[in-house]
Amino acid sequence: MYTAFYGLREKPFALTPNPRFLYLADAHREALAHLLYGLEQGEGFIVISGEVGTGKTTLCRSLLERLGGETEVAILFNPSRNPAELLQSINEEFGLPVEGRSRRQLLGALNRFLLEKHGEGHRVVLIIDEAQNLSPGTLEQVRLLSNLETASSKLIQIILLGQPELDEKLDSDALRQLRQRVTVRWRLEPLPLPDSIGYVRHRLQVAAGAERDIFSSAALREIHRHTGGVPRLLNVLCDRALLAGYAAGEHRVGPKLVRTAAREVPDASRTHTHRGLLYAVAAVGLVAALGLGVMQGERARDRRGGDEGEKASVMPAVSSRPDSARMLAEASSSGRETASAVLASPVASAPPLRDDEAWLGVPGEGGARPLVTGDADPLAGSGQGLFLAALLAGQDAGRAVELSVNAVLDSWGEPPLADPPASLQDALRELDARGIAVTALPDADLETVRRLGYPALLPLQAGSEQTRIVALVSLDRGIAGLTGVRASGVLRVPEIAVEEQWGEGAFVLWRSYLEVPEFIVEGDRGAGVLWVQEALVRLGFMKEGISGRYGPNTVKGVEAFQRGHQLEPDGVVGPLTLMLLFAELDEYAPPRLTARGPE
Repeated sequence: MYTAFYGLREKPFALTPNPRFLYLADAHREALAHLLYGLEQGEGFIVISGEVGTGKTTLCRSLLERLGGETEVAILFNPSRNPAELLQSINEEFGLPVEGRSRRQLLGALNRFLLEKHGEGHRVVLIIDEAQNLSPGTLEQVRLLSNLETASSKLIQIILLGQPELDEKLDSDALRQLRQRVTVRWRLEPLPLPDSIGYVRHRLQVAAGAERDIFSSAALREIHRHTGGVPRLLNVLCDRALLAGYAAGEHRVGPKLVRTAAREVPDASRTHTHRGLLYAVAAVGLVAALGLGVMQGERARDRRGGDEGEKASVMPAVSSRPDSARMLAEASSSGRETASAVLASPVASAPPLRDDEAWLGVPGEGGARPLVTGDADPLAGSGQGLFLAALLAGQDAGRAVELSVNAVLDSWGEPPLADPPASLQDALRELDARGIAVTALPDADLETVRRLGYPALLPLQAGSEQTRIVALVSLDRGIAGLTGVRASGVLRVPEIAVEEQWGEGAFVLWRSYLEVPEFIVEGDRGAGVLWVQEALVRLGFMKEGISGRYGPNTVKGVEAFQRGHQLEPDGVVGPLTLMLLFAELDEYAPPRLTARGPE
């Protein structure tokens, strides 16, 4: 239905297994390596377990593709719980007669078959899927099959695939003899966020025959959040999201469409909501017990530099809007700015960020001050994104905005708000009045913000249909520093927790220290061009040509600077290039997410 609308040749997320769509995440590759090792070493029993939809059957199919013609394989997808019927099914899969045969005759026929294949130099492998459904008695029958052996090797190798209940059965005392014969045992976990993104993009590319950037970065994070990284749920939710986008006439699927689709996928909603509720209850109790609301992080201030001469704003003011989602939506469709602002991610290539792909705010006067800092929080990392969501749910939305904006103001050496803002609209108006520019990146991810390096306001999910605005004030070795989550101070959490709760887009906060045009392009002249040229020479991106005229030599220097900072090398000096130039020059020293080390 929707394939032609999205430029696809076939449905990318069909549940029917198709080898062309095979995507092996790191965990699957490692599990496959263990399987191959176990078979090569002639091990008797191999056990692979995992939740429903984590890819056990896919792993099995991948294994079969790697086995040579000298391997005889029997696969039981729905094994019988009865030991006698199981033995009949095994013999039938190997092409042996079963009608009217007793258990002893069945075992004898199987033993002769195995000896014959062993004499031919063939390996015999039995794969039992859904093994958690086997009764203890039937599993004991499977164990007895491993007694079929020669003096030097096993005649049959058995792979058990099952859900976590299989692990529970194997760990029981009743099956300790079977457990002791298991030489390779592996638990498949759901995909982490990077692999979930890679999985979705891989299937889209196969279905289209080329890269298709249909889901926004925020939508991909939302998909992972609702599915928990379970491949089968990823397929179902992505399919429903594409259908929802088609019905809405949207060629690009954002997180809102994903959340709409998730309501029609009960397992996806339950995976997110039920677990989130459990963690929330636990987290609220933990917060209360530790008195998190009154913990105060120590702040260190170190003003660098003084007044750097005349500083005035020439950029147009930000038009205030009542909420982040609407602001970002309007920013992405305003005509002057485009909808996509994405830096290349480590998971898959994406278009570099361009200077004209941002919604601009107002720079102005002000000093420079390092970020607010605080002691590492003892709860950092607990519960990952679900714990963070529980903390956010307990924070008043207006209070979160006030704390976040005050942290940003403090990082720039500005006094806090005199009165609590009535809305995000009022808060941004106050930032504008203080000369702090707001650049909205509608499709930003954590890597985008990291590379720009400035503090940012992020909309984080605090539960179903709830959002809190927090300030990202630091990123250091996998740990993000957030303000606005608790009553005071900086909360430090793993980056993955931020990624899991991120709604959509980001507001990057910076200021211009000089009177420069909004955009500087080839052919321009004036003091702004002179400053850019001098900066490029000082930073080693131009050797000569300081003339005040923006000519080809300056364009090349700007492009080199942009490439060095992973921006699209378009040769245009816009807000992104400006903020990175200010960050590179020592006399400005704006607040940075990651502290610069000694030169």
